[in-house]
Amino acid sequence: MRQSLSVASAFLASLLVALPAAAQPPGGGGFGGPPRPPGPNPELARQAADAAVRACERMGYKTMATVVDGAGQPVVAMTADPRLSKELAPESVRRARVSATFHRASSDLVERIREDAGLYYMVQGDARLRPVKAGGVPFGAAGALGVAGAPDEMKDEACARAGIKAVAAQLNRPRGRGGAGGPAAGAGGGPAPEEGGRRGEGE
Repeated sequence: MRQSLSVASAFLASLLVALPAAAQPPGGGGFGGPPRPPGPNPELARQAADAAVRACERMGYKTMATVVDGAGQPVVAMTADPRLSKELAPESVRRARVSATFHRASSDLVERIREDAGLYYMVQGDARLRPVKAGGVPFGAAGALGVAGAPDEMKDEACARAGIKAVAAQLNRPRGRGGAGGPAAGAGGGPAPEEGGRRGEGE
């Protein structure tokens, strides 16, 4: 049975208390910088996380999915088995943070970090981001969804993409008051629906 964990709950807060707050992206919302885009709508985040966990369940894997905002702070989490939450929470958050920080799927960073010395040292200098693993995908204009728990990290990422795909139509709607719309930003600001469908659920 899936269990939804709101960041407002003491349970999720206790799971993540040891994880430092993510550094604010350069120029995002600080003094003298442009305002950071609003984070994911909690209800859409919950739907996406639930869809990601369901996708992995169909493949026989019990996982945890966490959505973070642009600063890497958890918005909502969903788990297939509450007993695995303590084990999977740090990894699902880390994968989401990597994706939110660089606005790319975390699998892309796994490949690039081997060839880009600047990226390598940037990640090595931030304990919140290392080690970089597949499993995180961008969520809207600011934020990301990370999944952990499958035996293959690319399966985790396939489930994360399935979660994004499940809410893609709503992510692409114009933002209303308190809504979660706006174009879904993938790498370089591209739409998430294409990225979400690049690797199917059954990958």
